[in-house]
Amino acid sequence: MDIRITRVADLSDRCHLNRWELLRYGSNPENIAVDLRASLDRDVPRERLALVLTATYTYMRGMIKRPLLEYAVVAEFEIPEMSGYVKFTPSHETVSVPPSLMNLMLCVAVGALRGMIARKTSGTPLENHPLPLINISSLVSKLIYGERADNRVVPLEEPVCG
Repeated sequence: MDIRITRVADLSDRCHLNRWELLRYGSNPENIAVDLRASLDRDVPRERLALVLTATYTYMRGMIKRPLLEYAVVAEFEIPEMSGYVKFTPSHETVSVPPSLMNLMLCVAVGALRGMIARKTSGTPLENHPLPLINISSLVSKLIYGERADNRVVPLEEPVCG
């Protein structure tokens, strides 16, 4: 399979650092939850797939989940003869991606997300809270077989594999 990265960028309209909540949060090193969501966009005529990965940092204050950071990146890949590897339902609502390709795409997107979050949170109380380690192989396996990820793996909530 021939694959090429065509673009890696943050999605500025989906990148928010909630400064007010950060002030209220202070320097408390505890109780930050990180949620990871993913979606696939496709450009079939140009044989491209774009993986959008969004991390959301939250904490509990007064029994309410408060947002600290939302950050999204897109990693776009050109895959010649994509129809031989990636399958779409007739309505294009479900995408089936081979595990090896999904693993590769997630590795690139998670690495980009980790670096961009580190840059964005520099000088803030979140500076010492990088994106947690993620076992990509376990994550891809759990996505394919529909199992819930264990406590040490941040689950992807939106289906990205058919």
